[in-house]
This record gives sequence, structure tokens and C-alpha cells, in this order.
Amino acid sequence: MSDVVSYPKGDLRRMLCVLAAIDSIPDATLVKIAAKTGLDKKTVTNLITQAGEQAGVKIIKSGPVYTLESWGPIIKRAGAKMVLTGAFNAPKIPT
Repeated sequence: MSDVVSYPKGDLRRMLCVLAAIDSIPDATLVKIAAKTGLDKKTVTNLITQAGEQAGVKIIKSGPVYTLESWGPIIKRAGAKMVLTGAFNAPKIPT
């Protein structure tokens, strides 16, 4: 069972959830990250790659364990952690 709110495909908050999960899980393996976020393993892997390429996040993989070494110049740790709890799942306001 995942700990987070489900976000639609393509939503930036999915990536932020993955990053926050890696940062908060001791010995963060792909299985643990997928369980924490509710995302499948392929999606988690793709979002990790995307975070590095598009946001400058540095994630090190040592054996099966992922470690978030640097959040990069764009993403703030505190904001990403809030996404993990569903803090930014506010209802959409019609325009």
C-alpha cells in the first residue's frame, strides 16, 4: 500500500514523490520506492532518469540501493517532501 496521493501520468509531482521517497527510505531499493509511491518499477526508473536529465538531481545507485546525493539547482527538498504527503493535491479551480 502506498503512502501518497495518486497523481496523473505526466504530473511533476510523481517525480517529486519518487525523489522524496528515495530521500526518506533507508536503503531505498526499487521495490521499496515503488511500494512507498504506489508507482510501478518501470515508472520509478524512468522518473529517476528524468530527474537527473531535466532537473540536475544526482542519484547514485550502489547495487540495488538508490541514494539521493544532490537535489540539484531546481528542486527544493522541503517542497518535494510535502508532495510525498499529498500536500499539493489541492482541487483544480475552473478558469
